[in-house]
Amino acid sequence: LSQSGMGGMGGMRGGQQQRKRKGRDVGIAFPVTLEDLYNGKTVEVPREKDILCPGCNGKGSSKPGVSSVCSDCRGQGARMMMRQMGNMITQQQVACQACSGTGSKIDPKDKCKECDAKRIVSKKLPLKVTIERGMKHNSKIPFMGEGDQHPDIDIPGAIVVVLQQKEHDKFTRANDDLKMKQTITLADALCGFQFTITHLDGRTLVVRNEQGQFIKPGDIKCIIGEGMPIEGKPGKAGDLIIEFNVVFPERLQEGQVEELLKVLPAPTKPAVDLSEAEVHFVDRAPLEEVRKAMDKEDDDEDDVQGGPGGVQCASH
Repeated sequence: LSQSGMGGMGGMRGGQQQRKRKGRDVGIAFPVTLEDLYNGKTVEVPREKDILCPGCNGKGSSKPGVSSVCSDCRGQGARMMMRQMGNMITQQQVACQACSGTGSKIDPKDKCKECDAKRIVSKKLPLKVTIERGMKHNSKIPFMGEGDQHPDIDIPGAIVVVLQQKEHDKFTRANDDLKMKQTITLADALCGFQFTITHLDGRTLVVRNEQGQFIKPGDIKCIIGEGMPIEGKPGKAGDLIIEFNVVFPERLQEGQVEELLKVLPAPTKPAVDLSEAEVHFVDRAPLEEVRKAMDKEDDDEDDVQGGPGGVQCASH
């Protein structure tokens, strides 16, 4: 709660103007899907809110003239106690025993039966939250003055709903763009392809690449206007960005190789006399398997030579 203080020119003239006591703001993390942020949605967020007891209007007693303010401490919840220590007298603030430090005290027979003199009651009051199209992760939706009520505050604080986007299995978001990865075969990459995408609003997009337009591994293509809606700009949207992964066949038959050689440029061959050069063929095994085989060969050679370096200790 904010503390009261001097208010502007009134304080300079010797008068004291009390500031409005404001309750604290409270944030609520609310999980949403990428579909929610794309399409927009209105949902109810459950919550319990403290309100002034309607039975006593936050006074603790419904009987006229009964005050809930502790008369011993005047509602402060604490009292100043004088103590003598030798020749000195000191002041010490201690909790009021009459009201147990609460600042309020009501005779049991005068207590409000609805709140038991607590002055507030809890009530289920869900918030109606409107998620606008194009909102982002961590977007904040404030509800001013919807915080808990209390007799000791003048203005309730705000409830701030903070959107938390869940991970999507197909799309990732980059500001107003959507990104996805698509795996195609080598035949698709060379001869053209067609595949479908189910968008976040349920529409089916047909993606085509005509024959003669090659796709290389890691190529990135863009579908204009099929990204996320841009918040506050109706009709505007980002782009859908597709990164391609090309899967090559494990091997080709001899006849297939001959057919490819008819349509593809001739393989590159270095101008060198092969009789005077060392010829090596790359192994098709994965690199890690090749390294393990090479390490095993080195270990076998060390065992034959009597350890690393081939040095043996003489025995006596």
